[in-house]
Formats: sequence, structure tokens, C-alpha cells
Amino acid sequence: MLTKETLEKYEGDVVLYYGGISRSGYQKVSDVLEHIPDKKHKICLVLVTYGGDPDAAYRIARALNHHFKEVEILIPDICKSAGTLVCVGAHKLIFGDRGELGPLDIQLSKPDEMFESMSGLDIIQALNALENQVLTSFRNYLVDIRGGSRLRTKLAAEIATKLADGFVAPIAAKIDPVTLGEHQRAMQIAFDYGERLNKVTNSLKSDALIQLVSGYPSHGFVIDRKEAGSLFKCVEKPDETTIELYNWALGLLPNVPYQESPLVCNLVEMLNSKSDEPDQSEGKENETDTTNESRVTEENQGVDDVSERESQGNEQTSSSTSQ
Repeated sequence: MLTKETLEKYEGDVVLYYGGISRSGYQKVSDVLEHIPDKKHKICLVLVTYGGDPDAAYRIARALNHHFKEVEILIPDICKSAGTLVCVGAHKLIFGDRGELGPLDIQLSKPDEMFESMSGLDIIQALNALENQVLTSFRNYLVDIRGGSRLRTKLAAEIATKLADGFVAPIAAKIDPVTLGEHQRAMQIAFDYGERLNKVTNSLKSDALIQLVSGYPSHGFVIDRKEAGSLFKCVEKPDETTIELYNWALGLLPNVPYQESPLVCNLVEMLNSKSDEPDQSEGKENETDTTNESRVTEENQGVDDVSERESQGNEQTSSSTSQ
């Protein structure tokens, strides 16, 4: 149950970001932060996302640090890709048991394919694999030719070189140098943004940024709390000041569908506006939880839908009273 007492325990402002990382999401975050009255010294961003635009992620992290001296991010569930970049801009990660970060390799659209993407590391990893294969092939050919004949080492090396080149050259010829350059620039974006954010927060351990950008085998690789502790300097479990907020976020996710257009709201403001509404829930112990979820859904789906649900609840209350 999310209550004012829950948020007061944290002693900071609390904002929910649920959805894709995008420019529209950055605009929503900026609007929320600019309209927080009497800002505290720190903020907790409850962040659930599958990733998105790295440019927007950088702007979101910079906005948080612009408005607050201390930035903390609560990770109740999925926080992938561009979401991880936002986390680099935080001083502390509050990592739930189900929390999960992901690598910072940028996703690019596949050529001639709609709605499909590929990692910026794909071509680079392919080149590394080719390089290893060339060395292995050359070494094997050289040993076999030199050991199986009386040819001198120099001549055996020349033959081994031609054989290895004939094996690898057709594969290497399929790699477009322009595409390779695009992928290298895309990976440089993630590294440069991460480096700039880390200069502000000093959140990463030595060489952690390189590991996040290029050290994992797949874009979906799971970085759990233990793994995150090897990358970030300050990773903690939810404590007595944030455990109720964490449990509320976990309960919210199944009831509000994930959308690329993110849901962003100031939870303190949400509860204050709720307290100003007339109480229509006497005798219902679970009404507070339902109301909290309805308030968040209202931010995402519009006032009309919530009003319709409230009117239906009133009709049910009247019916039960008449009985």
C-alpha cells in the first residue's frame, strides 16, 4: 500500500517512470521535475523500462542531476539498455530481488528489415571472430605444411598465408565498411554518454563502462544485483525506508500495461491530490491499494476511464447499502 507515510520515510521526492525511454519521456520528466514544489535534496526515480533512445536517456539523467544533489534509482524489475545508461547518472542504485539491468550496446535497425534490430556489437564481434579464425588457420596450415614436407619455413608461411586468405577473404568481403563505421559510432555514443554521466556521479568502478558497452555477449544479458555490484560503486537492497515503495511498484506492474509512451508521475503529488478527493470508500480495507493503481492508470489512460470506474464503484456501493 502506497501512503504518505511510506514516502515520508524516504525523506526525498519520488517519481515513477514506467515505459520506453524516449524524447517524449524526457519532456514528461522535465515537466514533473520543474513543477515539484519545495524540492528535497534527493530524489528516488522508480524506473521500469526495456530501453529506448540513448540521447533521451542522457537528457533524463542530466535533468535529474540538475534538479537534485543526490539521485537514487529504485529498480523493481526490468531496466534495460538505455535504462542502464540512466542508472550511470545515479549516485545509488536501490536494487530489488527482481531487478535487472542490461548492457549498453546500442540497437540498430537491420538493413532491409522492418521492426527488427541488431546490436551495434554484431559486426565488431564478427570481425574479432574472423581475426581469431585467420590466426588459427594460418598457424594450423603452417605447422601442417612445414611438418609434412621439407619446405623451408618462409615458403611454408607464404603458402599458409594464401590458404588462410582464401578461406577468410570471401567472408570479410561481405562486411560493408560504411555499416561498420555506423556501428562503431553507435557504440561510441553509449561510451561517451556513460563517461560524461560518470564524471558527475562517479558511480562506476574502474573499467565498468567498457564492460557495460562491449563486455557482454548479448543485448539481453542479465545484470542482476550481484553483477551490478561488480560494476557500480553503490548498489543496495531496499531498506526500511524504501521496501514499501518497492513492494508497491511490484504490485503495480501487472495492473498497468507497459507502453513505449511512458507513464511519468510525481508520487507525492499523486497522493496529495488523492487526499483532497472526497472519501467514498468507508468499510473497504483494500480500497487504498485500488485507488493508488487507479491514480497511476489515470495518468496513462485519461481521466474519462477513471471517472467511469469511479461511477461504477459508486453504483455498487449504493446497491450494497440498499441490501
